[in-house]
Amino acid sequence: MLIGIAISGVLVTVSTELHHWILGLVLLTATSMVVVRLDLFHPFTWFSPFFFLYSASVPILVWLEIKEDIGSLHETIFLEWIALAVFMLVVGPRQREPRFEGKISVDARITAWLLSTISLAVSGIYLWHIWHANLTSKYEIALSTSILAKLDPAFSVFAIAYAVLVAGAFQRQRFPWALISFAIGWNALSFLFSGERDLVFRILWVTIFLYHALYREIPRWVLAILATSAIVLVPIMEDLKNVLLKETETAVMVNAMAVRVLNDEFLTASENLQYYLSRATFEPFFLGETLLWDIKRALLPWFMAQEGPDPQRYFNVMFFPDIVERGGGKGFTLVGEGYMNFGWIGVVLWFALLGWFVRALYVKALNGEMWFLMYVVSMPLIVYIIRADFSNLLAQFVKHIAFPMLVIVLGQEILCRKQPKA
Repeated sequence: MLIGIAISGVLVTVSTELHHWILGLVLLTATSMVVVRLDLFHPFTWFSPFFFLYSASVPILVWLEIKEDIGSLHETIFLEWIALAVFMLVVGPRQREPRFEGKISVDARITAWLLSTISLAVSGIYLWHIWHANLTSKYEIALSTSILAKLDPAFSVFAIAYAVLVAGAFQRQRFPWALISFAIGWNALSFLFSGERDLVFRILWVTIFLYHALYREIPRWVLAILATSAIVLVPIMEDLKNVLLKETETAVMVNAMAVRVLNDEFLTASENLQYYLSRATFEPFFLGETLLWDIKRALLPWFMAQEGPDPQRYFNVMFFPDIVERGGGKGFTLVGEGYMNFGWIGVVLWFALLGWFVRALYVKALNGEMWFLMYVVSMPLIVYIIRADFSNLLAQFVKHIAFPMLVIVLGQEILCRKQPKA
């Protein structure tokens, strides 16, 4: 791993050729996956490829002369190399085998069924409001003043409850066809109304990881096909956003798919970082202040946290106020949040923090069923914050993952104590 980091670092820092910089990111990503032998549950395997896609999309498109270089491209790639290298060093290549001593109890499954029913009802109200108010885009949903348009966290709660129920079935060597089909169908329908692609991908992600861990090991070549198919689906689903409410005809474009993949979801992080570096040189460093914003947003109730500052909102208000007025935004970049605090040292600190968090969750996950489920459900969120900021990770982990899991655990304890003693 150290040799891979060193060689890739030379390619990124010494060379003046763009394709060498891209090769350095490729080598660093490949090194992280090879040293853990493509262990699906190790963070290197599921995090590094997505980080590469978010980091290398702009450089590759510039290299292919499809996109114009807006400035600071070498510095952008260098900071992204630092980020992934630090993440690898903090997490470390050590692999751990799952050691689950027991199974998810009946009481936990009962609580999960109750929580899933409530979350389905709430998410149904959310979708009804979108349909009733004819909100035909994510912008219009974000601008809605109704409290019913703020009920989308119900989908995150459903994901936790779903994970508990599916894991319980897999541990009993049962394949819950009805539950999995319903969950995928419900989230797909919700995506066609709300335009949120992560609803579908999160359920698919949780299902595949739990199947691989608890039911039957999936061959690596099948995993590669599934991962490629999911990445190709990203731009296709972009064409289908809010399709059930749009009055205009929807066309799905399948030509130049590789370019579409790079030029869609994965463009955001590196483009935002490049934009910030080339236009915010006049801004003073925040010296850790944004981390206080992140913690405050994580601890405050959602209706109070919406009004407070966060790095992503700061970036959009500062550089894209017209998009913000329409209810939109261009995301941000976790590398950018680190940089806006302490420069390149901030990138080191921020990805050391991320690496520590992921490593701690990984170690906990392989020693207990509930921690493992939290780890699996957190994976898509950790990938997402590459193009966001720490406030998204802390707020959503605490409110949408840890709290619902705590409810399930407490419900299990209450039901267990009410059982008649033999």
